[in-house]
Amino acid sequence: IPSNMAKSVMEQLIKDGRVRRGQLGINIQNVTDELAKSLDLEARSGVIVSNVRTGSAAEKAGIKRNDLIIAINGEKIEDSNVLRNKVASSLPGSEIKITVQRDGKQVDLTATLDEAKLDGEKLPGPGGNEDGPGPQNQGGKLGLSLEPVSPAVAKQLGLDGTEGVVVTDVDQDGPAAESGIARGDVILEINRKPVSSVADVRAALDGAGNRSVVLLVNRRGQTSYLTVQPE
Repeated sequence: IPSNMAKSVMEQLIKDGRVRRGQLGINIQNVTDELAKSLDLEARSGVIVSNVRTGSAAEKAGIKRNDLIIAINGEKIEDSNVLRNKVASSLPGSEIKITVQRDGKQVDLTATLDEAKLDGEKLPGPGGNEDGPGPQNQGGKLGLSLEPVSPAVAKQLGLDGTEGVVVTDVDQDGPAAESGIARGDVILEINRKPVSSVADVRAALDGAGNRSVVLLVNRRGQTSYLTVQPE
C-alpha cells in the first residue's frame, strides 16, 4: 500500500471516523500488445475503458467506451491499478483532469468524482443460466452456442437492457473457452461492432477472416475485452 494512501486513510479515520473514496464509474483494463493490435490502437500503453456507467462522474465528464486513458492530472498512466489508486485516493467531489486518446486524437476532460460505495457492494459472479427460445449454435469458429438477450434473460442475469447475445453453452476445447468466456456471459460487440443476433456474430466473424477478434463481454455488470482466435 503506498504510504501516501495509508496516510490519507489514517487522517480520514481520525477526522471523520470513516474512509471516503472517489469513483469515476468505469470498467477498465490494461492494454496488451494483442489487444492494441486487434483494436487498431496507436498507443501500446494506457488503460482502456470497456464500460461507462449511466449517470456516473465519467459519463458526465464525457468519457466514452473504447477511450484510452493515458494520463491523470498530467501524470502518465500505464496500469489500471495505478488509475484505481489515484481515483480512490481522491475525495468525492474533487476534480481530476483526464487525458484520453480517442480515434487517434488526444482529448482532455475534467471529472468531478462521485463517492464510492464501500459497504454492501455485490461483486460480479460467474455467468448465469440460459432462458428463452433455446440456444442457437454459432458454429465452430468460436466454440459457442448463443441466443439473443430476451427480456426474460436480461432479468435473470440482472442486465439493464437486451443488448448483445448470451452464451448458453461453451465448447471447453474451443477458442472461446481458452480465452475465458463462460456460460452466461453476454457478448456486446465484436471488433467494436454491436451484435444482437447470431447472424450479427456470424457476419462479424466472416468479416474478420482468420484474424483474431476482440469481444466486448458483460459478466454480471462488469465489462471487459477478450481477444479470441477463431478456428
